[in-house]
Amino acid sequence: MISVFDVVRISRIDHTVVNSRQLVITDENGKPNGLLTDLLRDVVEKINIFMTISLSTTVDDVLVSLSNNTPLPADALVEYEKILTETVTNINFAPRKSVIELVLDHH
Repeated sequence: MISVFDVVRISRIDHTVVNSRQLVITDENGKPNGLLTDLLRDVVEKINIFMTISLSTTVDDVLVSLSNNTPLPADALVEYEKILTETVTNINFAPRKSVIELVLDHH
């Protein structure tokens, strides 16, 4: 299985890093989860500002970089780690909406 971070790390659109606004977290029925989507978008925006991720970058690398470069409290970093390590069960590309839906299984 792949994690949300794996998707963020390897996804490109027209050979450029995915814009945070192009990512949406949904459940298996396609229902968007606004809270998780906002959290993911927030961490991806910070990643894009403070570091360049590559195939060798890990979630720990991201957390250390954000901890060193931002005044984020520890509880925010814990939430970032949770969303980045969630398991993605499916990816749906929705070109009409210009989004990539990351389907998480929360049973």
